[in-house]
Amino acid sequence: MWDELVDEMRATHGAHAIIVYGSHARGDATAESDVDVAAFADVAVTTRDARLWRGVYLDGFVYPTELVPSVELLKLVGGSIVLDERGTARALLDRLIALEREGPAPLAADDAQMRRVWAQKTLARIRRGDVEAHYRRHQLVVNLLEDYFALRGAWFRGAKVALAELPPDAFAIFARALAPGATIDDIAAAVELTLRA
Repeated sequence: MWDELVDEMRATHGAHAIIVYGSHARGDATAESDVDVAAFADVAVTTRDARLWRGVYLDGFVYPTELVPSVELLKLVGGSIVLDERGTARALLDRLIALEREGPAPLAADDAQMRRVWAQKTLARIRRGDVEAHYRRHQLVVNLLEDYFALRGAWFRGAKVALAELPPDAFAIFARALAPGATIDDIAAAVELTLRA
């Protein structure tokens, strides 16, 4: 499977390095999982390659060869190198592993305070029950998961990984808050949990 992807990414984008990451690299892919790919080529800017490929969705990024490691690229840690003609992929993964070990920079006090106030203010707003309140309800529960990790000085690695990393009691609270038909009390419990940090 990866040989065909490598051939196609070489032909289409001039890729000289490819990392498959996400569920296919972790080994927990399902029939619905997309194929997450980071390719590296002699290009000036990052481009996307999102399409149906061999019956699955491809979610590809084509990055410039001289890419600087960043927090956004931590998603590649644990990825599988399927092409590395110049050693680009191995060198990048090694730098990203070191960045991951350092942990995120602590939130500035004003940023932490803003997140806490925003969550409480938004919880109050969703109690109105109008269409804007419904929108904010979804926005709140999505942001709470990211804030849970940020307020604890931990990396947020995307929803699937973050949910798996939650302690069992926190997972149960988030599962109730994220479920269709969650009550305001369910969401309030997730707010309280998140802000307990």
